[in-house]
Amino acid sequence: AKGTYSGYETDLARVPVEVYVKAPAQRTMIVHALFGDSVRVFDGRSGWVASADKPMPLMPLTGGNLEGAKLEAMVFFPAQLKQAFSQWRGTSTTIDDREVQVLQGTNPRQPPVNLYFDQSGLLVRLVRFVDTAVGRVPTQIDYSDYRDVRGIKLPFKWTATWTDGQSTADLNEIQINVSIDGAKFARPAPAPPPKGN
Repeated sequence: AKGTYSGYETDLARVPVEVYVKAPAQRTMIVHALFGDSVRVFDGRSGWVASADKPMPLMPLTGGNLEGAKLEAMVFFPAQLKQAFSQWRGTSTTIDDREVQVLQGTNPRQPPVNLYFDQSGLLVRLVRFVDTAVGRVPTQIDYSDYRDVRGIKLPFKWTATWTDGQSTADLNEIQINVSIDGAKFARPAPAPPPKGN
């Protein structure tokens, strides 16, 4: 998939983004920021961020951040989500005056995950939590602008909001059932120093 991305690391400027996903739970997102590429990879078991704006040029994802990367990859393959949690419970609420169904998935010794579905069954929000030294911290991802791609409804926009920031991916092209080089999901090389240094 291709489109634009804006967030704290781009000073809210819209920059090109590429997203690659492969079943059951692999995902790579490459943000072509002004300082250089920011690469976030989840290979199905491990995850990394390679970006010049981070404290280290290659950071492994651990704990709740690793679980979050797994969930963000699985969202594109909903059948996988059902097996991701040992227990489910449901309720309903409203988002922007629209009734939605909420499914909360739980696993032993992990924070819950809340999935919000509209009346047509489309995922409109995911809220995941990370346990930290200061308590449980949420990340909310809102999915919108669903379009039909070869008979499948896919979100062309998602907005992630966390304690101190927000980012938005606006896609203009999604291709499905295409061959993706396995190297796209491999541990990325450490990010070079920022451009201009």
